[in-house]
Amino acid sequence: MLASLFTLLRITYLSGNPPTSIERRSPVPSTEPGQGTRSSRRYKRRPAMTVRAAIERDRKILFLRARDESATSPDGCWYFLPGGHVDHGETLEQALRREIREEVGLEVENLRPAFLREFIAGLHEHRSPGMPPDHHVIALIYRCCPIEGSTARFEPAVDGTSEVENLAWIDCDQLEHLDIRPPHLRQALASAGQEEQAFVIWPEE
Repeated sequence: MLASLFTLLRITYLSGNPPTSIERRSPVPSTEPGQGTRSSRRYKRRPAMTVRAAIERDRKILFLRARDESATSPDGCWYFLPGGHVDHGETLEQALRREIREEVGLEVENLRPAFLREFIAGLHEHRSPGMPPDHHVIALIYRCCPIEGSTARFEPAVDGTSEVENLAWIDCDQLEHLDIRPPHLRQALASAGQEEQAFVIWPEE
């Protein structure tokens, strides 16, 4: 048996042609039902990875303020944390610092991963009208502070959301009265300046 195999390989090497008895391997089938082959799974859409920052200063949190028909606050606005997508080759902290610098002009320090949140837009009644229902992200939310001397500035449409109209430093005591997204932040960030809770995961509901 071994002699025959060595002979076959020797003929292949000398002739430069692959033996007809050796076939090219097919993609390995998946063991997961309905998932197809590994090569086909490679092109399936997957959730995007994002990072956001709860930037704290004097018991206030910096939010982006947006206005559209989905808002439930009396002021007609809804509020979300600055941040964005992680680019290929970036670490999470590098992506966060870049996004915060681009969106609000701040340099930040004392970064602490605090919350992990999954979001599938189609499962939520109150979402921005321009957001597609298949929008699906995994967001890692950090708590951090602005570096001393760093000043926030508003960059219109820098995050691609035309509904955003300005920045807002919001007192922690006022969060419960506003349309904060995700709503988990109302209670979680009320502890700004106090002892922080352990890392929390917010699965899609």
